[in-house]
Amino acid sequence: MGFQRDTVKRPTRRGAVFFLAAATLAGACAEKPAPPAPGAPAPPFDLLDLDERPHGLSDFAGQVVVLNFWATWCPPCVEEMPSLQRLQDLLGDDGLEVVAVSVDERYSDIPPFVAEHGLRFLVLHDLGKRVSRRYEVFQFPETWIIRRDGTLAAHIIGARDWAAPASLEIFRDLLE
Repeated sequence: MGFQRDTVKRPTRRGAVFFLAAATLAGACAEKPAPPAPGAPAPPFDLLDLDERPHGLSDFAGQVVVLNFWATWCPPCVEEMPSLQRLQDLLGDDGLEVVAVSVDERYSDIPPFVAEHGLRFLVLHDLGKRVSRRYEVFQFPETWIIRRDGTLAAHIIGARDWAAPASLEIFRDLLE
């Protein structure tokens, strides 16, 4: 008995190219949400806090939101955390809400960080970076400021002193 060839047809190179082209065309036809930009509505989100309670953008209707994307391993993020806490302490009663969205892969890194730095503002976990991708966050920290009406007011890349007099003046204007 001689050697028998496998009669199962394998995909040809031409077939693979056709499949990739069809898949690319199908993806291009799918409706992609517009990228976030100042003046546009803030993209909605739903994430869990450190006690596994859900929070969404709609929870903050009527408030000015400082939506900060950060990570425990990011030195500039660590640097700006105290000023975010001061901002929340100074203007929280006036309708400002700091919401810090951690992009850490391991949830277990976040609670000790929050405790060590005495953070009392809302911290959410973006497991899988689904929300940070929707906001097109590409470096950390990145912050979106959301007006009371739910539109994006500003996009800031990098660490800031959020409680500096110039920053407080801008936030007070947004809160009026």
